[in-house]
Amino acid sequence: MEKYSYKAILKITAPLMLGTFVQSIVTFTDAVFVSQLGDIAIGAFGNGSLMYISLFMLCRGLADGVQITVANKDGAGETATMGATLFNAQIYQLFLSGLLFAILFICGEAVIIGLSQSGDIAGAMIDFIKVRGWGLLFAAQHMALVGFFIGLGRTNIILISALLIAVCNIFLDYLFINGNWGMPALGLQGAALASSISEMVGFLFLLIYLIKKPALKKYGFTQLRNKLNLKEHLSLLKLSYPLMLQGVLSLSTWLVFFTLIEHMGTAALESANNIKYIYFLAFVPLFGFGAATRTIISNLVGQGKKQVIPKIQRRIILLSVLFVVVFFHGALLYPETLILMVDHNPNLDPQVLADSVYILQFVSGSVLVFAFSVVYFNSLAGLGETKMTFVIEVIAIFFYLMGCYYFIYLWEWDIKEIWWVEYIYFGSLGIFSFIYLLYYRKKRVNE
Repeated sequence: MEKYSYKAILKITAPLMLGTFVQSIVTFTDAVFVSQLGDIAIGAFGNGSLMYISLFMLCRGLADGVQITVANKDGAGETATMGATLFNAQIYQLFLSGLLFAILFICGEAVIIGLSQSGDIAGAMIDFIKVRGWGLLFAAQHMALVGFFIGLGRTNIILISALLIAVCNIFLDYLFINGNWGMPALGLQGAALASSISEMVGFLFLLIYLIKKPALKKYGFTQLRNKLNLKEHLSLLKLSYPLMLQGVLSLSTWLVFFTLIEHMGTAALESANNIKYIYFLAFVPLFGFGAATRTIISNLVGQGKKQVIPKIQRRIILLSVLFVVVFFHGALLYPETLILMVDHNPNLDPQVLADSVYILQFVSGSVLVFAFSVVYFNSLAGLGETKMTFVIEVIAIFFYLMGCYYFIYLWEWDIKEIWWVEYIYFGSLGIFSFIYLLYYRKKRVNE
């Protein structure tokens, strides 16, 4: 990966975007199935999923560290040691996911009861998370493999994996939620079971591909001799732990936000969850370009070509903005259609629909802000400045939580107005990342 034209950037990013789009379809499908179960199930599924993802982000952060390390080694031509990096990362993931699984089952119920205002929603969340938690064990391993392949720029296989997970999840949702083809109707727990099984299938697919593909033998993953050395790969943890912590903080903050909204009533929570599901359309290009940025910048660092980074950043930003407009234009032009695609609640309140439409149009601008921020923020990670990305994340979250406190708790704003916090968070993330990048470049020039 020596030249990063617009075409080359899209070659890396397109499969990631398509994979994220497939995952968004899964999210839409889950929302459609669950919305038929009523507003309690909608609220429990939304907040329960956020709780799961908040823990999962620890594993995702370690996978991002694998991606950065592998891309750097690829740029430097150190192919022989990449398999050992992945293998030891998977052992770390096994310990980490096992610990998170235990914490979730020991403490999850108490945390849910403490956070939830509604006893009905809390009870449904507990039932959901007891099944969904098993997915952590497989999702952690799957993400380590995803990080490895993205680091190599082999993103096509990630798309195939995402498609496989999506097909499995939708099919199993159909079987387990309403009890089709002779299966028991498990309701909300059926959605959790479908997702966990699908993650296991995705992991097994990538693992088998890695082992069987002849072209991947050069990375030494299957050469077990002297490969397990956790101490030697502590540098991977040192690189990854800020990414792990910032992911948990970011999603946990969103969980706090939605928990506060739940205190405003089930109608407000239903509106908020509608926005959350549709947000994933915007995240299709943003997650793709964010991951591509980490790979490209880290690879350039490995090649010793830091001087071309600003030019590459401008190209990625332009593409990021254009693709956000393509994927998220419906939020402005036909928001009600999007809301009704997600929310199939048979007792949908017209006011919930009206509020959802207003909010969706309002947050569209914040998504464009994030199109810039995601490139600058992930550039820092690609440069190996993961501790600084954590610091910036903490600063952005502080401003976000202050907004939540004033808008929701102190000033008691309407559900339609509190979404200013999204502008605060995405704006802070981009501004502080850009400022530090300027400082970083100046520091390198003076050295």
